[in-house]
Amino acid sequence: MSVAVVTDSGACLPPSLARAHGIGVVELHTTDTGGAWAATSRPSVAELAGAYRRAAQRADEVLALHLTAALSGTIDNARQAAAEVNDSGAGPVTVVDSGTSGGALALAAMAASRAPDARRAAALARESASRSRLFFLVDDLTHLRRGGRIDRTTALLGGALGVRPILEVTSGGIVVAETVRGAARARRHLIDRAVRAAGGAALSGPRPPMEPVRLALHYCDDPAAGRALEEDLAAAMVEAGAQVSSIMRSPVDAATRVHVGPGALAVVVAPTLEAHP
Repeated sequence: MSVAVVTDSGACLPPSLARAHGIGVVELHTTDTGGAWAATSRPSVAELAGAYRRAAQRADEVLALHLTAALSGTIDNARQAAAEVNDSGAGPVTVVDSGTSGGALALAAMAASRAPDARRAAALARESASRSRLFFLVDDLTHLRRGGRIDRTTALLGGALGVRPILEVTSGGIVVAETVRGAARARRHLIDRAVRAAGGAALSGPRPPMEPVRLALHYCDDPAAGRALEEDLAAAMVEAGAQVSSIMRSPVDAATRVHVGPGALAVVVAPTLEAHP
């Protein structure tokens, strides 16, 4: 048996890694509304079904792993598309709501791509995603508020002078991990939270058990900011004694950028998993 993985561009997966792992990527859409703000939309059922059919031509089974339903309706269209493909006899396609996004979704897809069949691929994807942590910063909460990605209480934090909330993506949506005053201090705390999630010594409270982790980080418009974050994150992990097996750096996709705005930075910590037979 063999399995092909399909995800969406919300994973922010670099094309070179997608090709290396044989992962198909379906684009989330952005629309110019003619005003100051763009809009986003999910891939159509037809687009997703086409991607699943192409994946089925190169594997015995297909795993469709997508952006959390808390942030997008993509998973609804994915289930309809999978039903069409399966009814036509071109499947089987298994659909999994990752419960996350960004690099946490990308790393789950890469873990799943090493599995020998869809059942084990789905199990690896769920384990990776559920044990991942995705923290991020934005310059302005207005973008998230307009897109309905945060509630009114969280949005009001953006009006407090100097307050920079550190946000976290969970299966239930976006939540505030902590609030920090000042951009530089918020960036340090973003790194500290990643170090703590990786089992290193940072912040306060008990450390999680030490185990090898994979890291991902994202930036919006400034590649130099991404490189600097990677360097500082890697140095902090070494100093804290965390075991890092890989680091993936990539820009956010166009649809995510609409919701987080320019200047956003994100860090993902995921377990290092192997596809056991």
